[in-house]
Parts: sequence; C-alpha cells; structure tokens
Amino acid sequence: MSSACERLYEYLKPDFTRISKKDNTDDLFRHPVVMRWHHYFLENWNSDKEIGLLLPCTVVKPYSLSPTHKIAYATLNKYNLEEKVQVYSVSEPMLLVPKELEECYPFNNYDYPPRLMSKEEKEEFIMLLTKPLIKVSILHNRLIGILPRHHYEIVKRAAEISNLKITIYPYGRLAFKTIANVITSISS
Repeated sequence: MSSACERLYEYLKPDFTRISKKDNTDDLFRHPVVMRWHHYFLENWNSDKEIGLLLPCTVVKPYSLSPTHKIAYATLNKYNLEEKVQVYSVSEPMLLVPKELEECYPFNNYDYPPRLMSKEEKEEFIMLLTKPLIKVSILHNRLIGILPRHHYEIVKRAAEISNLKITIYPYGRLAFKTIANVITSISS
C-alpha cells in the first residue's frame, strides 16, 4: 500500500465496502466516506505542479487501467510531463481524484454510472465541484480538461459558477486522438 493511501486511510477510517449507485438509491454524494473524502481533499490535498489536467473517471478501476488514462499517462511520459502536470479524475460522487490516490479506497471500489444520476444529483455534482475546482485553480497556473460530454458539461457549469478559467476540450469517439493531441500541445 502506498504512503499516500496510508495517510488517506488515517483520515477516512475506511471499511472498504463497495460504494455503488446500482446497489443504492441513496445520494452517494452524501455517503459518509465520500463526504470525508471531499473534506480531506479540500483540507489536505496539495500539488506544486504547473498544470492541472482533468480527465473523466472511468468504469475501470483504478482509472490508470482504462484505455483513455493509459493513453494520457503514456503521452505525459513520452514528453516528460509527469513533473509538470497533475492529473485529476472528475468523478461522481468523488468530485476530483488525484492520480496519486486512484488506487486507494474508495476510488478503486465504487460505481456510479452517469446514466443513473438524477437531475437533482447532477445539479448537486455541479455545486459540490465548485470548491475543489477553486482549490486546484489556486494550486496550478493552468487548468485543462479533456472530457466526454457528460463531464464536460458538469465542469463547464461549475467553472462558470466559480468564475474560473478552465480550457476544456470535449471528445466523443475520437477520445484517444483528442487526449494525445491536447497533451502533446502542452509539451510545446
């Protein structure tokens, strides 16, 4: 287990049970572990990297095993950008998950398909996301998002409400190409 996970677990006191919207009609944004994560991120997360890069969460956990994250991490590595770019996954209900913590619980053991999100939960997601976006906008010189439509709309609205400048690139079927091209442009 990584030291980052150990520090997180001291705060979260996890029970390692699966957090799933499929198994639960409750508002997962209000799940006790999720709420402790939100607080932990706002109070304890720090990064001194120049750029914050927002990618979507994925069905595959940890995210690094998903095809979109594999291409992103490979491109960051190819251009020696790991020390310059902090990767965050935009997640319902976790909000933002730093790459360094994606293998930790609860990020490696939850499921919240966007199609199961109610209109009220979508609004809640937008409003809750404003605080972590403000935090990361202070930590980094630039924020860039490469996101599918659902997460694109969420981040765009949260940024507008927060009056933040985030450069967001939407993608559809050309996810790999868009991700590779945007990250390559960072290296220039």
